[in-house]
Amino acid sequence: MFEDLLEMQERGARDRALGRSLADNPMSKPDVLPITDLQEWFSMFDAWRFGWSIEDAMTGHIDMPRDGHAMPRNGRAVPGDGRAAQRA
Repeated sequence: MFEDLLEMQERGARDRALGRSLADNPMSKPDVLPITDLQEWFSMFDAWRFGWSIEDAMTGHIDMPRDGHAMPRNGRAVPGDGRAAQRA
C-alpha cells in the first residue's frame, strides 16, 4: 500500500506539471468506483492531491488558493475579495 501511495503522489505531481487541475484527480472519477474500502480510497485520493499540491507550490502556480480566492503573483489582494478587511 505504501508504494501505491508514493506512485499516486508522483502521478499527482506529474499531472500538475502537465497542466491538469485538482478536478482531474483520477480517484474522483466514476470508473474507479465502486469504493470497497473508504479509507484506502481516500488515502489514494489524498496522495494524488498532495503530489499535485507539492508540484503546484514548487512551480509557483496560483491555481490552488487556500481560501477560495486567487491571489496574483505580486501577493497583493484582489480588490473586493475580503483580504483588505482582514488586514485592517
